[in-house]
Amino acid sequence: MLKHYLSRISIILLMLVIIQPAWSSDYLPTPASQITAEAPEIAIRNAKQAFPGILTGGQPSPAQLIEAKNKGYKTIISLRTRAETGEWDEEKTVRELGMKYISIPIGSASDLSSKNAKALISALSDPKDYPVMLHCASGNRIGALFAVDAGLNQNIAVEEALQIGRNSGMTRLEAVVKQILN
Repeated sequence: MLKHYLSRISIILLMLVIIQPAWSSDYLPTPASQITAEAPEIAIRNAKQAFPGILTGGQPSPAQLIEAKNKGYKTIISLRTRAETGEWDEEKTVRELGMKYISIPIGSASDLSSKNAKALISALSDPKDYPVMLHCASGNRIGALFAVDAGLNQNIAVEEALQIGRNSGMTRLEAVVKQILN
């Protein structure tokens, strides 16, 4: 009976850890106390409200960028490489809409580095640039880069850093990030 009871408690505790939002830990990649801008919902692929003032997910369409502008977004950060760009020029579209565009190309797992994580955190450092839409193709690289930052640059324990990554979009890159952090 006691064994069954302890098993149930373990499951409940595990569920609480898994469903916590990314910002429930001490890790915030933003000057959170200064971020007052909300990140309004936009239906980009795998959209997540990863942190205050930041919407993460997959590649927005030109129409979604117009929606972002109309909803008050000030900055678009892309982790996609030039080789991944499609039939339209995202940077040009963003600038024509009057928003700030930042490119931090993360093309493969070898680009998941402390240096690139610091570049992302630096791009998120000015509260005047919020709200921010941060995207790659699916959100996977975003979460991976946040996990790398949490683990390598902020010295957060590996499992917590991985959870931060999962909460902000990391999926297929988890095993790679775990190797980087160990």
